[in-house]
Amino acid sequence: MITEPARSARPFNWRRVRWLIYLAILLGVVVWRFAPRPWKPTLTIETPHYLIASTASPAQTEQVGRVVELLYNAYSNRFGTLPTFRHEHPKLKLLLYKDRREMRWVNPGLGWAEAFYREPYCRAYYSSNEVNPYHWMLHEATHQLNHEVAQLHLAQWLEEGLAEYFSTSRIQNGQLIPGRIDRNTYPVWWMDEIATGTNLQASLANGSVIPLRNIVTGHGGPGMNKEFNLYHLHWWTLTHFIFENPKYRESAMVLMQRGGGLDAFEQTIGPVDALEPEWYRHVQLIKAALNGKVRNFYKTGQLPPEP
Repeated sequence: MITEPARSARPFNWRRVRWLIYLAILLGVVVWRFAPRPWKPTLTIETPHYLIASTASPAQTEQVGRVVELLYNAYSNRFGTLPTFRHEHPKLKLLLYKDRREMRWVNPGLGWAEAFYREPYCRAYYSSNEVNPYHWMLHEATHQLNHEVAQLHLAQWLEEGLAEYFSTSRIQNGQLIPGRIDRNTYPVWWMDEIATGTNLQASLANGSVIPLRNIVTGHGGPGMNKEFNLYHLHWWTLTHFIFENPKYRESAMVLMQRGGGLDAFEQTIGPVDALEPEWYRHVQLIKAALNGKVRNFYKTGQLPPEP
């Protein structure tokens, strides 16, 4: 009988072990840096359209509940006639953190984000140090309404612009009034960064205005990381302009249904390059109002009719 010679054991490979240790450390760092951490709400409240889990105080949570209901009413009053609008749906879900530190601890790796929506939850913190402590939640709740209620599929500029159109709006006499500007909200408080030249061409030349063609298409402008606030200012002011100008307001509804891309924009609103000077005048009007040059603006948040 012939037997096979015994195979010698494979020598222990310290180099492989070392690389496995490095990989384990790297994975641990990634998990620590980006993976969500456990979070347990201290209370949950229900409103007619929302379910809110929270670690904020009961009074703060109830305030957010009242405000998102005002948002829901304003949004449905404006867009409830859209053919895709769901008038019957499960309650929308919000997660409210007691402060910014807690939200960023539970949700690491947020980068620029102060709040975010990832179906089925809107996540935001109660900004107790700000005059308007709930505008981050209003922004994300608008994204939620766009997606889960109106069932829209929008270009980035219009998706973000609509969220800011509502989250920058004032609450007056028990209503959220779309288009009435609350200067204590993002991105309104960065308005000094846009349109700093003496005219449109000068502002394009110094980079404080991004061509609207680049804004609508989402291509060709400066890097987002470099001009994050400037992009949000363009998205907001362009949306505010077309929804507040009587000449474009009805067409804006059709634009939403068609998604807000360049072809849809030019077929419903008009040639984007021709519209740019009108939008620029609107931006200048907002800046003048914020600088105290428009009568009663600080009291009402309302801009005068444009010529």
